[in-house]
Amino acid sequence: MKRKTLFSVLLVFVAVVVLVVPASAQLGDTDVSSFTVQNVGSSTAQTVTITFVNESGAQVIPDPLNGNKSNPFSLDVGESFEVYVPGIPDLPSGRYSVIISADQQIVAIANLIGQGTINFNGSYSGFSSGAPTFYLPAVVYNYYGWYSLMSVQNLGDVAADVTVTITCSGGTVGTLTATGVEPKASVHFDLETTTPSGFTASTSCNGSAVVSGGGQDVVVVDNQTAPASGNTQSYSGVSTGASKIYVPALYTDYYGWNSSVNIRKVAGDNVSVSVSYSDGGSSSCALTNAAPSCLLYMPSKHPSTGYFGATMTATGGDIVAVVNAANGSQAQTYNGVLEDGSATGTVGIPSVMKSYYGWNTSFTCQNVGSTSTSLNIAYDGYAGNAYNTKTLAGGETVEVFQPGETFLPSGHQGGATITANTSGALVSCIVNFNNADLMDTGDWSMSYNAFNR
Repeated sequence: MKRKTLFSVLLVFVAVVVLVVPASAQLGDTDVSSFTVQNVGSSTAQTVTITFVNESGAQVIPDPLNGNKSNPFSLDVGESFEVYVPGIPDLPSGRYSVIISADQQIVAIANLIGQGTINFNGSYSGFSSGAPTFYLPAVVYNYYGWYSLMSVQNLGDVAADVTVTITCSGGTVGTLTATGVEPKASVHFDLETTTPSGFTASTSCNGSAVVSGGGQDVVVVDNQTAPASGNTQSYSGVSTGASKIYVPALYTDYYGWNSSVNIRKVAGDNVSVSVSYSDGGSSSCALTNAAPSCLLYMPSKHPSTGYFGATMTATGGDIVAVVNAANGSQAQTYNGVLEDGSATGTVGIPSVMKSYYGWNTSFTCQNVGSTSTSLNIAYDGYAGNAYNTKTLAGGETVEVFQPGETFLPSGHQGGATITANTSGALVSCIVNFNNADLMDTGDWSMSYNAFNR
């Protein structure tokens, strides 16, 4: 997911439940979405175009967007723009996928809000390209009240036949299929209302999945929800794995937060995984063809309290991973970062917030190389307030809490750029959102992976 494929026009795909009104597969009673686009290129993006694709494959380029923003529009280097879907005046009600094209390198994140008696919130990163096969390290069906809602976007030029194969930790296998998914459109599999073939209504599954586009390139996201509480954990699928994976932020009773890690093998028959924590200690698990995934719950595997990072090393094949975190009714998910050559010394963060309609963020960055470095933190519009963090050795992490940035005004929302100060050093970051004022009405907490450039 981190690889950037360069075209004469750069594309980002957002395979989402981008909803304006209720639909058959949804989070809450009424679902709405926004997505934020950031220019991480080397010069001003003169033309950024937002194209919506409905479920029948019809494309719509609404103009203007929300806030009377023209479509196409321009973005300065480092600048972000948030597209609030319900605020687009001429976009018909419905459920959409999104294609974002530009003449500079761009990145995007999507935020989903399910509204009703209980509220649901999720966030995930967009895609620069697809592949014929995608992997979801964590999929749930009737698992302590949790269900997955998987959205698969066909990036091909002809209709796609999509197959999802779910393997539970106990070995049970379930399948889902959809035929004739139109080019650039998405299909949605809501496990709360759909029972996969091979499952029964009483099946309880915590496992992983392989998604095939039947020869067409696809991308996929998973929105995991616990309908009774509103807990929502959203993340992007991945098309490749690596023998080493980094996770910047894990928790054991950290202000009430606890984490787990779902790991899945994507190559090899028998794969051994060792996990080294940045503050000391280790864990391990074994993956086989019959049991291709495992779950590591931090309070059991890392009983020392606090926040910490981890490095996962696989022997015998490649792996992928996602991190889940929860605090009562709040929940978040992000992808582990592959050691596959995509990590760089600069990270673009499309959206951070300080008291923005009640939302606050923090981001956690990890040194994912062997070269020690400090990090330069620069917020869009506040270049004169850029500063350096402490020096991080390989595997170490630092958390930056936006409400603690005294130079940022209350109500701030914008992008940020993180740069390693030592040549050759590599860094990755994840971002956490929460809205403390609304936590008694459901899940108002989200995470997403930032973008290397």
